[in-house]
Amino acid sequence: MKPHQRALSVLWTLLGTLGARPVHASEGGCPAISLEADDDVRQRSADLLYRIRSELAGRADIDRCARVRLGLEDGGDIEISVTLPDGRAASRRVAEPEDVLPALEGVLLLPEPALPAAPRVPARPPPRVEWTGRSDRDVPATPAPAVRNLGFELSALTGARIGDGQYGLGAGALSSVEVKSWLVGFEGRADGYQPTGGGDLVTALELGALAGKRLYLGGVALDLVAGPAVVMTGIGPGETRTAPANGTGATGATAPPPRSQPGPVPRLLVGARVNLGPRSLFRTFVGIDGELGPRGEAPPEGPSPVPARLPAYTVGLAVGATVGTR
Repeated sequence: MKPHQRALSVLWTLLGTLGARPVHASEGGCPAISLEADDDVRQRSADLLYRIRSELAGRADIDRCARVRLGLEDGGDIEISVTLPDGRAASRRVAEPEDVLPALEGVLLLPEPALPAAPRVPARPPPRVEWTGRSDRDVPATPAPAVRNLGFELSALTGARIGDGQYGLGAGALSSVEVKSWLVGFEGRADGYQPTGGGDLVTALELGALAGKRLYLGGVALDLVAGPAVVMTGIGPGETRTAPANGTGATGATAPPPRSQPGPVPRLLVGARVNLGPRSLFRTFVGIDGELGPRGEAPPEGPSPVPARLPAYTVGLAVGATVGTR
């Protein structure tokens, strides 16, 4: 070899030594990435290690001599630690097992040096992989609906009931106070009951006190209430009672019927209703309610074969609307 050729050979050797880069797995040295995982990580995702090895097995742009360790933090995050043969290291934290592989690819392609090093311009820079993984630090958790400390509501309702051989229709109003999901309120309602086989109409004015619990279920709320009530009854205006016209027993003009039964009748009220949009200023509801109690004293006998009195029990459907605080 001539002297000038020998000098060029030595020069190229020195330049190649100064510009040498780490050897990747595809160039030989390590058969596969060293992958370790804590038992907690294996229990959380049994096939996580298999999926990582399968995805990285055919990659030629990663360093298979890297050591990877997966651990589970106290908060539930998965800690990814990567150490390269030249001493560089990097780590990431992700919230879900599905985020481990994207994070691992980014770390293997662009490892962060553990110590500051002199900048080096590679002959061919590796492709940049953007970090797309998400963790609970990146996406704020959706807060659960806060319990309302104090709220006021006013409702109007109507509904139908049936039971004890009678059916009825009614309407009323309900005012209530909510204190940390507990409900206290008063209800006033007017109903008309009539036997299913025909007979006198009984009108009833009901006043009750209710207490219960509100359960928030996402976009709806379930109210469960119960309480005592008293009912005042009367005979409908359409019935008549026949009275004798004179001492001979002849029948004369009809006399007006008695208007009410003596004394209030105690009742027990129960109900469950579903509120639609419980956090709205104006909302609607649908529910099931019922009551139980004595029939009360029947009025004097009239032309109807069925005496006019309250049913011993009823159950029915109620719908209405509410205006209240948010």
